[in-house]
Order: sequence, then structure tokens, then C-alpha cells
Amino acid sequence: MRLLFIFFSLIIFLLPVAFGQTSNGQVSSLIAAENYFTSIVKEKGIKKAFLTISDEETVVFRLDPVKALRYFDKQKTDERQLIREPALAKISRSGDWGFTTGPYKYNSEVNPVYGEYVSIWKTNSNGVWKLAIDLNIIHQKPIADQKLQFTDPKDYKFFKQRSESRQKEREVIILTSDNLFSKTLEKYNNLAYNVFLADDARLIFPDHEPIIGKNNITDFLRVKELEIKTTPREADRAFGSDLAYTYGSAEITKSGKITSYNYLRIWEVQDGFKWNVILEVYTEKEPHKTNF
Repeated sequence: MRLLFIFFSLIIFLLPVAFGQTSNGQVSSLIAAENYFTSIVKEKGIKKAFLTISDEETVVFRLDPVKALRYFDKQKTDERQLIREPALAKISRSGDWGFTTGPYKYNSEVNPVYGEYVSIWKTNSNGVWKLAIDLNIIHQKPIADQKLQFTDPKDYKFFKQRSESRQKEREVIILTSDNLFSKTLEKYNNLAYNVFLADDARLIFPDHEPIIGKNNITDFLRVKELEIKTTPREADRAFGSDLAYTYGSAEITKSGKITSYNYLRIWEVQDGFKWNVILEVYTEKEPHKTNF
């Protein structure tokens, strides 16, 4: 009887771990995956946490995009703590694809590091959330807390797995949109952002807290006198056909000086079945002050 009690106790203990990372078509399951990551960081460190939530396809931007398993396998165990607090999270209506973004704090007794992270998540064949893309920028200690926006899909629906060729066709459509955005940027920065950004879009740029809203973003670019040129490289799209991402390289010119960046854009189908950018992030191709 005692052994039976222990057996059922273990099941009850393990259920939150086993199912907390599994998509149920609601954004709460993605937040649970974030919480699972945080719990591993506290217990086993940053390296182990990233290795646990990554798979063979996971890409992290550490200067340039690199496979996560290869990158973190070479890192030393880091005893410092990484605290991530998702402020914006959304998943596809297919329940297989989502993203989180928000502030982070990289704890150090002497000099804590603050910034913003962006993580894109996809489910594996067992429906478990796995990290697909991860990148971050550094800025000063935040002045105020961010408003939380966790959005469930309006019409969760199971979508049958499509063939690889069909998925590639769908990715080409997103790359085409990004190419058009990029071509417009070369000559008309303001026009490009006015046409392709969602009204509530979010820009994450090094040394700055998130800039939220199309008007605020265009004002930021105008005041900073930034000229942006982007070259798309990769794309992915949810089976639900409502969310997608693109990423590539970028050159930003200010006062005649050109700086190289990587960029990532998250796209969403909005009114009129038009793909709009709801989040854009730029990361410098310079050594980070941290190694997570």
C-alpha cells in the first residue's frame, strides 16, 4: 500500500512538469513553458535551462544566428540568474506556434544587466513547446513596468500536418512580403513602416526600452535619423496561417556611419487578410556584455 501511495504521489508531482509545457491552444500553456524555463534556471543554471527547452532546430542569436544546442554545449555553467518576465505573448490558432517577449534581468551582485528578449516557440511532434528562435538586446534599468498582453487565438483549430513542399510554398509568401518591405525601406523608410507595421507594433532596439505603436516607431526613426536596409534570410509560418516570422541581416546608417545588425520580424494576418509586422527587433553584431 505504501509503494502504491508513493507511485501516485510521484504521478501527481510530475503532472505539472509533463503537461505544463504542452500546448492546449491557449496562451497560458506558452506562459507555463516560460515558467518551466525559469524554474530550471533557478535549479540548474542558464546553460541547462536552454539545453532543456531547445531541440536540433532551435536557433539563438548570439552575435549571429547559431544552433542553440551547439552554442550552449560549449558554454560553461553559469551560476548567475536570468529572470525573464513575459509582457506580450500570443499563439497561433493552430496552437503550434507562438512568441513571448518582455524584460529580463541578468543578475550579478556587482552589475546587473537589463534588457528585452524575444522568443519564438513551436510545438514538437508530442505537442510540447520547444524554443525555435531566441534573441535579446541590452538597455538601462527599466523606468516602469510593461503592460501585460497575453492573447488567446479567436478560433483555435487543429490543422493537419502539411507536406514539406507545401510548407515551403507558404514560407515563400512571407519572404516575398519581407522582400517588398525591404525594397521599400531602401528608398522610403517612413513609407515602409507606415505600410507594413501594425498600429500596435512593437520595436525592440538596442539601448532602448520597447517602442510601442506605429506612430511612436516612425517618430523614433525620424528623430534618430536612422536609415535602414534589410536583407531577408529565413522565414517560418504557423499552420494556422495567422502568424509568421522572418529574419536576416541589416545595415543601419546614422550620420554617415553604417552599423551591422541582425533583425527579426513577427508578422500577423490582420484586417483584409494583409500581413503586418507586429514586432521587429534588431541585435547588433557586436560582443554581448553577457554570455547567456
